[in-house]
Amino acid sequence: MYLILAAIVAMIWSNSPFASAYEAMISIEAIKGVAIFLFFFSLGIELRHEITHGSLAKPRQAIVPIFAAIGGMLVPVGIYSIINQGLPTAAGWGVPMSTDVAFALAVLAIAGKFLPAPIRVFLLTVAVVDDSLTILMIALFFSSTFHALSVVSLAGVIIGLFLPGGQKLTGWLTPTVNYAALPIFALFSAGVNIQGLGDSFATSAITWGVIVAMVIGKPLGVLGTTWLVTKSGLGKLAAGIKWADLLSIGSLFGMCFTVALLMSELSFGEQHTEHSIANLSVFIGSVTSALLAVAALQIRKRAYVNR
Repeated sequence: MYLILAAIVAMIWSNSPFASAYEAMISIEAIKGVAIFLFFFSLGIELRHEITHGSLAKPRQAIVPIFAAIGGMLVPVGIYSIINQGLPTAAGWGVPMSTDVAFALAVLAIAGKFLPAPIRVFLLTVAVVDDSLTILMIALFFSSTFHALSVVSLAGVIIGLFLPGGQKLTGWLTPTVNYAALPIFALFSAGVNIQGLGDSFATSAITWGVIVAMVIGKPLGVLGTTWLVTKSGLGKLAAGIKWADLLSIGSLFGMCFTVALLMSELSFGEQHTEHSIANLSVFIGSVTSALLAVAALQIRKRAYVNR
């Protein structure tokens, strides 16, 4: 929750009489670079653990979250691209495609603690895989621009993935990322001068593309692909996972906060208005997805309470 609090502070600060101080602070790119490096470094370590000892270690079981992550990326990208077809804003296709693993797990821990442990593992695995695939997208489509954030993101995940004994660092790295790096990145990235946007926000194809892709596209992509893969016999869900439980966490996949802000900067960093609209859309889409997930989890909780 520190992540969303930092984003709220950024929003208030950037629209206050002290907005110039905020602009001066966020001009220090090195701080944001260190924060995003630590996030992707921890992601690389988590991915290595999942591949060697976790849910990606068994091929038949790994197929489901891998394909679910791919579907959860393709559907929102498709929705955004359709809404922005033929427009310069189509460049923002990568903004709504990656679930914020820390944000999603935090909401699950608060509102879904009654769910069986395999549900958390499934959420974690899908989020880690789609964050990792996003890094691949950055390498393929954004590294040629030599944006500092794309370079440090790639470096972080590669070092984490190939560092021997990296799992031993998670004792201090995980809380550092969750309570410091991610909130700092949100503070530096989420500030949007709302007054300066005027009517452009409500009418922008970026707004509708990002929000619809996150709130509807992400759950549809993840759950729809999971259904197709399991029904076709290509893979199977881990023991203990029920479809009713999966449906209740669907909206958690629409919380695309941290990596979405990164992709917003990579896509629109030089275009102030478009960048601000994308960031505000990410904030609204993430909060909406979180609220929908909490509501769905409360409904699902009744089935466990009434047993």
